[in-house]
Amino acid sequence: MNNFTDYSTKQSDMSTEVSDARKSFVKWTKEMKEHAATIDTFGGRRLLGTNKNGTPVWISYSIDKETLNLEIKTTHELNSLLEEGAKLCPRRVTLATNAQLPLDIEHEMRPATRVDAGEVTENTLRYLQKILDLPKGVGFVDGKCSTQMFMYVSNAIYEGETVKEKGVRWSDILHSWDFPSGKYFTIYG
Repeated sequence: MNNFTDYSTKQSDMSTEVSDARKSFVKWTKEMKEHAATIDTFGGRRLLGTNKNGTPVWISYSIDKETLNLEIKTTHELNSLLEEGAKLCPRRVTLATNAQLPLDIEHEMRPATRVDAGEVTENTLRYLQKILDLPKGVGFVDGKCSTQMFMYVSNAIYEGETVKEKGVRWSDILHSWDFPSGKYFTIYG
């Protein structure tokens, strides 16, 4: 007969010790959230590709802690990346708001390797354009960015850094700042 059970008992769950790695991760997460609480603005940019003239096309956003005002900007129209001669970025290239732009855009635009992720596609551009075209007020509560809008924008453009000295992650900002919940909405609909 087999003594195997599909589920652990409550006593065995309670007696399980937390590993040192788990303790370290919980401590690090707490420190990142505390660091996020001290930041007044958060944001970054994403390289989308180069237009037919070889000029880099970026999209960026910035959000203010006090007002929760979200501002999204592009260096060029997104449809300029659909013209003949334009190139979409083959990997995810993001930078914090005040980070220095890469000097060698061709290096960032090199063909993707098997470990690269976040390729910009026509669907990426459609998604970003839908965010830019949302009717005024959608994703906002009394002029303040909602949690859902912040998640959509930060995940599509810039998620943050995992090194405390460099910055914080979007999730740390979300849990440390006072975002209103707002109404549920989808980008495609």
